Amino acid sequence: LQEWAKTIVKKPAVGIFARSRKTYGRNLPPEFYVKLIKNLEDRGYSVVWLGEKQSTLPCPVDHVVDFSRMSESRDLEKTLAIVCNLEFTIQFWTASTRLAGIMGVPFLLFESPEQICASRSGLMGAQEGKRLELTSFGNKKVVLAHYISVLEQQDKALEIVDRAIDEMNVGNYDVMLGMVEDEEFSTQLHKEHMEMLT
Repeated sequence: LQEWAKTIVKKPAVGIFARSRKTYGRNLPPEFYVKLIKNLEDRGYSVVWLGEKQSTLPCPVDHVVDFSRMSESRDLEKTLAIVCNLEFTIQFWTASTRLAGIMGVPFLLFESPEQICASRSGLMGAQEGKRLELTSFGNKKVVLAHYISVLEQQDKALEIVDRAIDEMNVGNYDVMLGMVEDEEFSTQLHKEHMEMLT
């Protein structure tokens, strides 16, 4: 399967999972991904479009390999073989991180602080944070950001993506505080979460 995957992936490559769910929303528009792909290609990466067809935005750039629309994407082993040939994956408010995470492939995730961080008060669910702890066996870069803030300031969000990739490239996988409504609250929430983990 690795040899087969190499016919799909032109290294160095990055995988993008682009959420497109009717339920719960939190989808970013195609225009955002067009700019993201250009930024990645300007950095020298090729891009592979990943995800389940029914919950993934069709790739808005014609020359990008849209694996989500290929029949092979229904084969988990082939999907994981593709993921293993990537430098990292990028996703926004989606649990698709588990595919890279279980294979030890680095990933970059934008997620809301409340989904990542548990607080001492116990009021926060931190479902995604729990999932990451259980299914991540490699490096991960998490950007704490609220969906509406990113949706309303997409160019700023792309700048944060660039900064996060720069940090990943020098081995810095610390959590980043991105675009949040209340920086002080989010910082305190993350601090409490880290204290709980240690």
